[in-house]
Formats: sequence, structure tokens, C-alpha cells
Amino acid sequence: MANYAISATMTPNQMANWLKRAIDETDVTQTELARRTGLTPGKVSLIISGKRQLKDGEAFKVSEALNYPLPNENRIIPVMGYVGAGAEVIPVSGNDALHEVDMGYPIPPGLIGVIVRGDSMFPIFEDGDLVAYRGEELTPEQAIGQEACVVQLADGRILIKKVRMGSQPGLFTLSSSNAPDIEDVPLEWAREFVLRFSRNFWRKG
Repeated sequence: MANYAISATMTPNQMANWLKRAIDETDVTQTELARRTGLTPGKVSLIISGKRQLKDGEAFKVSEALNYPLPNENRIIPVMGYVGAGAEVIPVSGNDALHEVDMGYPIPPGLIGVIVRGDSMFPIFEDGDLVAYRGEELTPEQAIGQEACVVQLADGRILIKKVRMGSQPGLFTLSSSNAPDIEDVPLEWAREFVLRFSRNFWRKG
């Protein structure tokens, strides 16, 4: 769980509204919530009515008991384009997201989503999977040895591969699970792979 003072940034009414949404969206009764969190039903009722402040520790308990994100926790991934895993991909220009996917639970801040095209990284990644990576750039050297990285080549292709040292400084070899290596290519940037969501999961909505 995040470690910050929720009550310092939200009024009692805002906290009450958050608790109401948590109960409504998870279809849990106030009585059941009280049982799961150790709060009395009376306290839950007072918080919902705005007559009692929901304390930070209590908010953490509610979030954990209902698997519901804390106030201000991010759960949206912007999907900015496509990433090649064997298929040729033309980068999407501009800063507008193709999709915004609500994962339904808290995710690390600053993640960017791209859709996998191709099957060269199967069974790790399948065509249509959503891959989330960190926005901060790594140097190509920092990407070496990672399970997988999203990388951009000098010719503009954006791929998801495992990065290995090339035959000389400044060149790198990109490995796949079931396709030939792309050998001795310079990289424009690399970014750390964080999460994978199957195509059936992220498209369910």
C-alpha cells in the first residue's frame, strides 16, 4: 500500500464519497465491510454520512478488504500504440492515447501501455497482449539482462525484446523466444517492461 496521509488532502465529505463508491462498486454491505475491517457498523454509518472522519489507517483497511484503490491511487493505463514482437509496426505519432484502460486496481504510477503485434516472444507475450512499461528511459546498457524491454531502433521500429551486448560498443543484439536474433543494431532508447495483461483480460470491458 502507498504510504501517505490521505486525510491531509481530502475533506470528510470526499472521504465519505470514496467509501460510498467502494461499497457500491464492490457490492459489499456496510455490515460485511464492518466485519472485514474491524470497524463497527455505527462507525461505518457515521463515516458515510460525513459525520466522522475516515482515518488513514481505516482507509488502508477498507482498500485491502475490498481490493479497491485508495483515493488518488492510479489505475488507468494510457495505451499509446503498438510494439513489435515479430510483426512490423509503424509507430503511432502524437501524444493522444488510443485507449485508456481501467485496470480496476492500483498500478504503479507512470506506466505506459502498448499492444503487442506478432508472436516472436511467445509464450511470454502473445499477439494482442497489453504490455505496460515505465516512461523513464534506460540507457541501452542498463537494459542488458532484463527479462524484456521495450526498445526503439534507429529506423523507428518499436519492439519488445531481450537486450544483449553486440559485437562492438554501441551495438546491441535483440533476442526473441522463437525468432532469429536481430544482431548488432544501435538503440535510440530502452524502457523497462513492468506488467503484461492478456488480450482477453484487458479487452473484457
